[in-house]
Amino acid sequence: MHRIFLTGCLLSACVLAAALAQQSANAPSPSSSQAAPAVRPKDHPIPDTFVNLQVLPKDISKPELVGMMKQFAITFGVRCSYCHAVSDDLTQGSFDSDEKEPKKKARELIRILMAIRRPDATLK
Repeated sequence: MHRIFLTGCLLSACVLAAALAQQSANAPSPSSSQAAPAVRPKDHPIPDTFVNLQVLPKDISKPELVGMMKQFAITFGVRCSYCHAVSDDLTQGSFDSDEKEPKKKARELIRILMAIRRPDATLK
């Protein structure tokens, strides 16, 4: 059973990596006509509260969420700004924005992984 889970995770990760690579070639650049992005301090750039959580639990702790996001970054060799509309140093932009397609693909992967962990779950 453990091998099936690991195989499913690996397969899902490969599918998402291919989708993310394809999307990066076609990703539009953010519009300069948008309102000024929020500015956060360099020593504390990640918000303490989260909005627009559509797949992850609404009550997820900051360490859990940051840990999961770090794992995505390490696994796929990307920075936060690949999926989120934020600057590379995370001090500007919006983590809750849905303007980037890779963020939508990452949500699909999370849904798949959650369904693999709980076979009785449905993919919404």
